[in-house]
Amino acid sequence: MEKQIQQTLTEKEQESFMRYMSVYETDKEILNAFNQIYLEGLGFGLDPTYSKGNIYGDCEKPRLKFDLEPETEDTKQADCRKLPLEDNSQISIVFDPPFLFRDRKAINNDKMCGRFAYFQTFEDLIKMYKDSLKEFYRILQNYGILIFKCQDMTDGSGSRPFFDTHCEVIKMAREQGFSLRDIGILVKKNKIIRKAKVQGCLRKVHSYYLVFRKEKNKEVKQEAMQSEARHSSQA
Repeated sequence: MEKQIQQTLTEKEQESFMRYMSVYETDKEILNAFNQIYLEGLGFGLDPTYSKGNIYGDCEKPRLKFDLEPETEDTKQADCRKLPLEDNSQISIVFDPPFLFRDRKAINNDKMCGRFAYFQTFEDLIKMYKDSLKEFYRILQNYGILIFKCQDMTDGSGSRPFFDTHCEVIKMAREQGFSLRDIGILVKKNKIIRKAKVQGCLRKVHSYYLVFRKEKNKEVKQEAMQSEARHSSQA
């Protein structure tokens, strides 16, 4: 069928037909794809952990920017878990929170923790994500879009565990009242490689962009039940 479709399209039509793919090498590209698909090119409304806004590149920045420690003049100080915004007031949110955790200080060649903010434990990270999802559900309008960037993690080498963060985020979001609409994958060209004597699992060099939509609770429960039924039938 796909071959038949390609044969009937002109070269110009092929360029615009399903041109947005699921894997990208830059944040800017994947955000642009989501903007076009889910927001009809209108741009993003809010980033509650804006930092310097590097993920947007030269694209249009969100209209509202917040951060615990603002780094630009147009960013307001606020905690993403308690934003100074009214209920049901936002159409879209881009959330790019810290994804690292360490129970020690960044030392030696631990470049990732030296470069980015991090939590002490995985439980701390998950609690912050859960509290943030609750706040986003409060401020988003019905059927508003949340784009949540996250990354799985392993704490080094050997027998140290692998943490499937994106699975936890999807589970918490559904429990809160969101439905999962899409998943994009970001694979960076430049990767920070941490030295380890023994490799316990695959080195994680990709991030997930999870697209959620605020639904009515009844609709989300139905979707969750349907998802569980599909997984059970495939097991």
